[in-house]
Amino acid sequence: MVFSIVARYPLGVYRGQRPDLTPERIPSVARLHAALLAAAGFGPRAIEYDGGWGPCGADDVALRWLEENPPTDVRIPPLRVSSHEALAYRDDGTIKKSGRVKQTRKLPKHTSSVAVDGAFVWSWRESPPAPVAEALRELCPDVPHLGTAESPVLLTISEDEVAHTHEYGADADMFTGGAGVDVDLPVRGRVDELIDAHQAERRGRVGSDRAGTDERSTSPVPPRRAVRVGRYLAKARRNADVPWPEVLLVPLDRRVEERDRVRVAVAAHRALIKILDREAPPVLTGVYPPGVRRPSNRVALQVLDREHPVDLPGRAKAALAVLVPREAAPAELDAIYRAVAALRTLHPGGRSSCRRLAVTGTPEVVAGDRLWREPQPGTVRQWRTSPPAVPDTRGRAGWGFTHAALLSLGFVWQGTPLLTAPTGRGEARDNAFVEAVNAAGAVVLRTTPVRTSRVEDYVHRVHPDAVVRPYHATLALGDLGGSATIQAIGQSRHLGGGLLIPHDRTEGEASEGWPA
Repeated sequence: MVFSIVARYPLGVYRGQRPDLTPERIPSVARLHAALLAAAGFGPRAIEYDGGWGPCGADDVALRWLEENPPTDVRIPPLRVSSHEALAYRDDGTIKKSGRVKQTRKLPKHTSSVAVDGAFVWSWRESPPAPVAEALRELCPDVPHLGTAESPVLLTISEDEVAHTHEYGADADMFTGGAGVDVDLPVRGRVDELIDAHQAERRGRVGSDRAGTDERSTSPVPPRRAVRVGRYLAKARRNADVPWPEVLLVPLDRRVEERDRVRVAVAAHRALIKILDREAPPVLTGVYPPGVRRPSNRVALQVLDREHPVDLPGRAKAALAVLVPREAAPAELDAIYRAVAALRTLHPGGRSSCRRLAVTGTPEVVAGDRLWREPQPGTVRQWRTSPPAVPDTRGRAGWGFTHAALLSLGFVWQGTPLLTAPTGRGEARDNAFVEAVNAAGAVVLRTTPVRTSRVEDYVHRVHPDAVVRPYHATLALGDLGGSATIQAIGQSRHLGGGLLIPHDRTEGEASEGWPA
């Protein structure tokens, strides 16, 4: 019988920080364990010993059982992370002296939080021993908050079946098995570690904790020697219906202007190939042996900005998005993940305004059909190219950018269950692509040519005899992808160009290119 701890946030908001002071998306198992220990040591079940208070015997056994038995499954509800830079100045509880006047010190505090739509659930497929289960059942109601004090929580025990979203991977790392989350787990000795740290804070001569005339907050950072990182893998299988089912988000230390994104993608491409050297697979290099069929898409590199409707790792200013195609073989996936894990810096060079970009944290793996935030109620999701797209071909007689955009969508989606690649060659094939994309409900609402002499901003390689014609487009995609699917179109879609960014419009508002 399944045994679960359920956390419900009455305010619908979770606030917590990771050790690097970035927002924590979900309460970790280590945080849950620490909250239960605090309830055991200070709640109504606590017992007095050594001049202080601590967990009773039954609670101590239950907490040590949690150290040895991480949850086998978890449920993570839909989330939305606020990553704005607003600060709230609040009383810190310490005294500040200004001249002869003493006043409470106010310190800045980030107001980033996570909106939670539902309950977090930690489950064990096999119920714990009866005394452990009973102790946890008694402890849960005594936990006042999970996260900061602004995150009141209701903890309960449940033995009902739960629709879990993730399962524990005992041997998994951050690039095993696709999308997942890394979570801090308590290990053997965590109870002793936290109790010893608490007792060390209480030691000292009598009166040493009385108010001073000019104080500083001295709250210590909890020790983490008995904490390790575990990975919970998403139970949902990769969606093979989209061109790029998985995306690796690599946080970067600065924003990247639109005109520099192709250069940054090219720099990342070279860096990844250099890391792998001869082991770099064709799906990354784009170079295939003679006679080998080229897939519709290969690894695509795009740059995401914090202003886009997407949750970037660790409140990063920007992120390199490594889009993994549906055609990638397991061995190719392993090579790509290893290279991304070893990426540290990017050097775009040339005319780029950012000569060096540093990776600022651990990459995250997300599903390609769940990357963007969902549109707000009362809005309609459209899409716009940013950076501009470049036509895949020279086009046909009578064609414009509208036809070029539809053809590019056909190239991206061919071979998926949503779009069968047309037969034939040349003009007949291209016209069949356009008709198939139209039949899927895709519409080009507006196109605008980009008139510039610096076409190298939008395409990584220019043939001396070719005419490069970058353009902006606004589209409605119909059945080609959901409202959260990432995709890019055009000649430079694999190296920073033609990314389709959500462009939401109010229902009833005239769409671009359409009369009111």
